[in-house]
Amino acid sequence: MKAVKVNKLSKIYRGDIRAVDSVSFDVDEGIVFGFLGPNGAGKSTTIKMLVTLIQSTGGTAKIFGVDVKKDPSKVRKMIGYVPQEISADGALTGYENLLLSAKLYDIPASERKGRIDEVLEKFDLGDRSNDMVKTYSGGMIRRLEIGQSMLHRPRLLFLDEPTIGLDPSGRKLVWEHIKELNKDRNITIFMTTHYMDEADYLCERIGIIDRGKISTVDSPKALKELVGAGTLTVKLDLGKRSEKGKEILEALLKDYVSSVKMLADSKWQFLITNVAQNSPHVLQKLVEANITIDDLDIKSPTLEDAFIKLTGTKLDEGISKATWKSVKGRRRTYKRLG
Repeated sequence: MKAVKVNKLSKIYRGDIRAVDSVSFDVDEGIVFGFLGPNGAGKSTTIKMLVTLIQSTGGTAKIFGVDVKKDPSKVRKMIGYVPQEISADGALTGYENLLLSAKLYDIPASERKGRIDEVLEKFDLGDRSNDMVKTYSGGMIRRLEIGQSMLHRPRLLFLDEPTIGLDPSGRKLVWEHIKELNKDRNITIFMTTHYMDEADYLCERIGIIDRGKISTVDSPKALKELVGAGTLTVKLDLGKRSEKGKEILEALLKDYVSSVKMLADSKWQFLITNVAQNSPHVLQKLVEANITIDDLDIKSPTLEDAFIKLTGTKLDEGISKATWKSVKGRRRTYKRLG
């Protein structure tokens, strides 16, 4: 079954501003799906329509077959949503925050304590459940917020920038919890991120939206293959042949290398299609030609390379002022609370 099925979904604001322009895509049940896009691409608007915060202008969106526009209350029972902004109350304890969420989700009183205890254990917060959230680290706050969204046991979890503002150790801990929710509980995850390493590590499928339209939906591996060539950078001792080095190397490596470029200090860079597969052949050719290799570096195409090719911008360059404000605000809050 499709967890998300979007067909020609649009959102037009006053003045004929097309934030989302007839987008269509599917998300399979049980996967981690990354939704990426530069500033103004329509990413946030799409998510708000899917979580029933705003209504679409045209097209349809369904969550597990339920139309988000026709039956939003039923959709809300099946989804969890963690926004960018801090939603936990620092003046309450972790347990009190969870209890408040349980009441808002209309979880029966007889089940609340059991579900809260389950979340506290799952997210490693049991020892701090009676401490004020203002004493929590940034990573603990984010885990608490994800835990709050899990109390009603949703089938689909929307995470908007789940590790924004966290330090590297906090990010990695949240990553592991996301993986655990997905694999152990078969919860479908729909997430946005401005961290390419995060998208590459967590996501099985990635949708890229640009200027209100879907550029592509594919696996991280397939997206990287769109870029094609990678680079092999080597430091070579050509001896007396150094003056004609470029000509020699082009002739020697023509079967594997699409371009040869001299950098500096005897360092050369080769552009190679299927760089991981063909680099050993290039190195063998160099050795057979009695060319000494002092150092080497292989760089395969990255997800960021694919994003740049598809959108013409780096993902971090596309972060909006609102997103940066959220990052700074979250970091200030973490510092104040911690």
